[in-house]
Amino acid sequence: MATTGEMRVLLQKYLEAYRKKDAAGCAACFALNAVLYSSYAAPVEGRDAIEDVHRNWVSEGGADKTLDILRAGSDRESSWCVARFSDGDPPNEGFSLNVFERNENGAWVISVSSLSEYEG
Repeated sequence: MATTGEMRVLLQKYLEAYRKKDAAGCAACFALNAVLYSSYAAPVEGRDAIEDVHRNWVSEGGADKTLDILRAGSDRESSWCVARFSDGDPPNEGFSLNVFERNENGAWVISVSSLSEYEG
C-alpha cells in the first residue's frame, strides 16, 4: 500500500512534467493499462492514449498548475487519493480521484484517474 507521502511524490513528478509541457513525462506516471476518465476528454485507456490526451492539455498551459491531496487511504490491495487541482487564470479547478498500484519494477503508478471540473 502506498503512503500519502509516496502518493505525493508521484503526483509531484506528474506536476513537474505537466508544468514543463512534457506529455510523455505525465504519462510515465501511469500504469501501462491505466484508465483516465475526465470531464475534459473522452475516457482513454493505456499509457499511449493518456500521453496523447496530455499532449493537448499541456499545450494549453500548465505553468501554474497545482495539485493538493485532500484525502488518502489504502488497504492491502490498493491505495487512493482525492486531490484538488487548479490551473490557469482564471483558474480551472476540480478534483481527481486516483488509484495507485505498483508496476513491474515495484514503483508506484496511477492505474485509474477520474478528473471532475469544479465550477464554484
